[in-house]
Amino acid sequence: MKIKSAIGNKVLNSNSNFTIQVKVETEDGFFRGSSPAGESNSKYEVLQFRGDLDSEIREFNTFLSGLKNRDINEIQDIYGVEKLIPERFVGGPSLSLSYALLYALSASLRVEPYSFFGKKSPVVPVSKILGGGVHAGNLGMDIQEILVMTLDDNIKESVASTLAVYKELKELLKGSTYSFLGGVDPEGGFVTGLDNYESLKLAKKAVEHIIQKTGKDIRLGIDMAASTFYQDGKYVYKKPLYGRKEVSRDEQVDLIKKLSEEFDLYYIEDPVDETLIEDYGKVLSETSALVVGDDVTATKTERLSSAEGNINSVLIKPNQVGLLYKVSEFSVMADKLKFTKIVSHRSEETCIPIISDIAVGTGAKYLKVGINRGERVEKINRLLELQ
Repeated sequence: MKIKSAIGNKVLNSNSNFTIQVKVETEDGFFRGSSPAGESNSKYEVLQFRGDLDSEIREFNTFLSGLKNRDINEIQDIYGVEKLIPERFVGGPSLSLSYALLYALSASLRVEPYSFFGKKSPVVPVSKILGGGVHAGNLGMDIQEILVMTLDDNIKESVASTLAVYKELKELLKGSTYSFLGGVDPEGGFVTGLDNYESLKLAKKAVEHIIQKTGKDIRLGIDMAASTFYQDGKYVYKKPLYGRKEVSRDEQVDLIKKLSEEFDLYYIEDPVDETLIEDYGKVLSETSALVVGDDVTATKTERLSSAEGNINSVLIKPNQVGLLYKVSEFSVMADKLKFTKIVSHRSEETCIPIISDIAVGTGAKYLKVGINRGERVEKINRLLELQ
């Protein structure tokens, strides 16, 4: 196919902030890609935008105009375009272009986007049911996310079980806290005034109720996002956990171990500060959970090798590196190191469901995505369609 034109413009993301959309025209029509953004960001990820968005789009459109009549016939051709993108545009602009080109190539070759990544694996969701930390304006629990997942590879049954827990939790919240008015955070997790321990207790109760009804193997997980409350060598909790408001590095590891045991946690993401890879290793040795690197690895291959032996799972967030070929390289390296892979949404999403294709095509085990809000449901619906 030949690119007839490509142009960027501003659109709103799910948190009512502006992001960039790129529209590519080929003989098959018009194809659009748009980039998400994160509220809680790793210090190691690329910047989403580097200045005034209007100016950046104008400058990026100058680059896009040079793509006219360029041939795109395979995924390597998209990677070739990515390698031409000036460094200052690697982030939101680059990923929006890559997604648009991926959809255009998919239409041209009459194949699904996931097929360009080489695999077709069963993927099930890991979904937030309670939100805290930065995602809740630091008004609720310090734990950024309480998550639910199933150990069932059947996508339809997994989604049904996850949704059942979510709805059960909502009913429990109605009777448990006057502060709950039905609100959710940007990723669809319920936001309440409950503290860390109370939140986990209620989530566990919801899971137990649905297990009793269905017999399914349903587990809880957490994303501590511990870097957001690590200060001067200590973890400072606004809402005490096990009676503690300030804990040392070793005490944080002990606290995570205690949570893991009490709440049978299957998934533990960023339990310690992103700069302390050896402390991830301590958590790994003290629990039997998936110990998931996000902030510490930031979807960058150069950070992955040092994580070996300290984590057993990694998140893949394409906008942390901004280039699909780097996402692919990271995925391949994660396979070699035998990490469990989880492709993830961001807090400020757009409605395109491309991360579902990336999860299926790269052989990820899970897709971390909300079970509520339209832009999240789009991703789950795409999973259901593909499997």
